[in-house]
Amino acid sequence: MSIVADRIKVILDRKKWSKNDLDVSWVQLSKLLVIKNQLIVIIKGNTINEPVWAKIENLKEMNGELVLYYDGEFETVLTKDEYDEYKEYIGKEEWEALFSLDSLKKLSEMNMIDDKGFYLEMHANMSKTENTEDMLKYEEVYKELILK
Repeated sequence: MSIVADRIKVILDRKKWSKNDLDVSWVQLSKLLVIKNQLIVIIKGNTINEPVWAKIENLKEMNGELVLYYDGEFETVLTKDEYDEYKEYIGKEEWEALFSLDSLKKLSEMNMIDDKGFYLEMHANMSKTENTEDMLKYEEVYKELILK
């Protein structure tokens, strides 16, 4: 199994949120899920009111860090009443925390934040990375995940 597939498997098994400090006062939380054979990411930041989900398009391991590229053009806003669609992936208390104003604090108190997560970039920003030759398509990594 590739390094990227191994890292994705560990992240999925931990079932935690990755925290990225993007600016002095901008924090982004993201959680990976596999739903209907698609790797999706739920994103919640302290600058957006509602969480969104987007499909992961590409993945890359760069300087020991995992970078995931999502389709920012087709993000879908989640609503609190959609819990039944996600209940096998996210617990009720975690879902409630996701829709609160202090999501980061509540998820931290629940021990749901993983310091060894991943970086998240919009797919449109992919050309700005230094080297795209090691880029993997999600479908390639998914094949490795289901074979293990």
